[in-house]
This record gives sequence, structure tokens and C-alpha cells, in this order.
Amino acid sequence: RPYNTTGDATGCTEESFTTETIETIPSCASLTSPSNNATNVGLSSNLSWSAVSDADGYRLSIGTTPNGTEILSNENVGNVTTYNPTNDFPENTVIYVRIRPYNTTGDATGCTEESFTTVTIETIPSCASLSSPANIATDIEVTSSLSWNAISNADGYRLSIGTTPIGTEILNNENVGNVTTYNPTSDFPENTVIYVRVIPYNSIGEATNCSENYFTTETLPDETKYGFSPNGDGRNDDWQIVGIENYPDNTVSIYNRWGDLVFQVSGYNNSSRVFRGNANKLSRLGAGELPSGTYFFDIKINGTHQLKKLKGYVVLKR
Repeated sequence: RPYNTTGDATGCTEESFTTETIETIPSCASLTSPSNNATNVGLSSNLSWSAVSDADGYRLSIGTTPNGTEILSNENVGNVTTYNPTNDFPENTVIYVRIRPYNTTGDATGCTEESFTTVTIETIPSCASLSSPANIATDIEVTSSLSWNAISNADGYRLSIGTTPIGTEILNNENVGNVTTYNPTSDFPENTVIYVRVIPYNSIGEATNCSENYFTTETLPDETKYGFSPNGDGRNDDWQIVGIENYPDNTVSIYNRWGDLVFQVSGYNNSSRVFRGNANKLSRLGAGELPSGTYFFDIKINGTHQLKKLKGYVVLKR
């Protein structure tokens, strides 16, 4: 409004102009889907992030290690807020993502890397193999337990045991649970090839085309090869130790497969003082009549003697 001594100009028109925008580096963007630290994320998931108002576009890096770029390396995906990967993410993997908004002034700086973990796709487990006894092993004790290698995605194992290929007369496809050992309820037969199949399983199904393993059991010493059978038929009802009556100053101890003393007597004489398959130790724990199986003997004799074997096996068959 011009003025002079007479006064100010009147009726003047107002005019206007617009100032320039001083552009700055954009701020950082954050993942919105999947969210940071999310788990069980689908392998085909798309990525989404928050929009930054002064960004002209976004650069994206994706890897499976911190600051990794093996999936996508600083890719300019344009002025969008979603990205659809060309390939599925790997399963059960931590995926690291870096989003850097940019404009004509420059790229955002100091942006935090975010991550999520993909889902595990369960598959049928692989096969397991015997670790003890080893496959094709020989002279294996008849009291042996079985062990096999663990399969990471197995929920349990089914076990079959036989004395012929694909045989199941000892154990028939028994679900033994999620364990890697099995203790048979009775001894293996001596001098016999034992065939074993261990089949891992999970909620998807059972392992397929698994090889059968086998091993050969020991031959028991002659003194105990036939053992005895206390069945009351008047034949071989007690354990005869040939010649021990000639050494009355003796002590005979019998142990079960777990090393527990179940029978002991001094002056073993093959008649009145003899092992008939009944425990005289651990009776309070219910030992009583002992079940069929292989037991271990330990004979101690004071003085010289001619017995050939003082330690070994005795087989009780009912």
C-alpha cells in the first residue's frame, strides 16, 4: 500500500507466491507384514512396509544372515510398499530384511534391520540304522539291548525283530515311542541271526524303503548250553554243576541280567543244595520264581579244584 502526506492508496489487490520445498533425506520404513520377530511365517509370504511420505522409492535387501544379501541385494523396487519374492523363502530359517527409503536428496540412514522366521514344513522322516549291535556284528551277547541313531523329525519308532529276513516272531512292528534304545523282555536265542527293522514315524507318515539290519548272537559255553528246565517233569529240573560235589567248600552265586544277586548258596551239592530256578535273594522284592532267561553264575571254591569254568551263563527255560 503506497502512501503520502495525503494518505494511503486504497483498493490495492493482494498478490501471492509459493516458496520452494527444501527436500531432506527420508526417514526409515518398518516391516508391517510379516512383523518383526514373527515366527512360522509362510514360505510364499509377500513383504509389506510402512509408507514414508517424502520417499521417491525404496531399496530392499534380503538375506539369511545379518546384513546378508543372497536373496535380494539392495534392489530398487520403486515407490511401492509391497514386494513379492520371485522364489519361496527357505523353511525354518531366519530371514533378515533391510528397507531403505530414498529420494533425490539421498537414502535413509541408520535404519534397523528386521527379521522373521519361516515355518518348518514337516516331511516323512528318513530311515534309522542300528548303532548297537552294529550291523552284521557277530558273537553278540544274548542279553544285549538295541540302540539306533536318532532322526530329528521323528515322533517315534516302530520296531520289528525276527530270526528270518522280515521276520517278526520276536517283536512285530512295536511302537516303542520316541526313544533310541530297546531292552528286549527276553534273551535272544543263541548262535542265531537276528534281523531288526527300525521305522521312524511322525504325523506325516512312516519312513519308507528302510534297510533291515542284522547281527549274530553268541554261542553259549558247553557247560550251560542246554541249561535246565524246572518244569517238574523229573528231567533236568535243576542246574547240575558237574563235579562240584567234590569241593564242598564252595559258594555259588546267581545274578540276573541287571546284575542283581537272586540266588546264593554255600556247599552246592547238586542235590539238596541246588539251583532250581527260584530266588532266595530279593524275595522281599518279589523275586520268587525266576522267569526264563539267561543268568550269570559265579562259583567260588576254597582250595585247589578241577572245575573248568567258575564264571559264565546258565540258561533257565520254563
